[in-house]
Amino acid sequence: MEETKLDLCICAFALLVYLGIGAWGGLCIRKAKRMGKLPPADKKFLPALLASAGLLALPFLIYFKPFVTAVLEGCAVLGLYITLRERLGRGTD
Repeated sequence: MEETKLDLCICAFALLVYLGIGAWGGLCIRKAKRMGKLPPADKKFLPALLASAGLLALPFLIYFKPFVTAVLEGCAVLGLYITLRERLGRGTD
């Protein structure tokens, strides 16, 4: 498989996983807010989400080798997951 096609496949898969985790986090946050167990969001929450989204978009804009693309996309997905878990975890303290 060509490197550009492999890059595109990696980016598409990471985007699907990112959207899935974002939807999961949004539903969990909405559920926690309805139950009244979620305090207001920390000021660091939004910049972390924006940085994660920027890291996700970077391989779409700049060509990297497939390994580097996979690492960048993995970091973006993991960043979103950790941010949402921390946001949800503060409501259970």
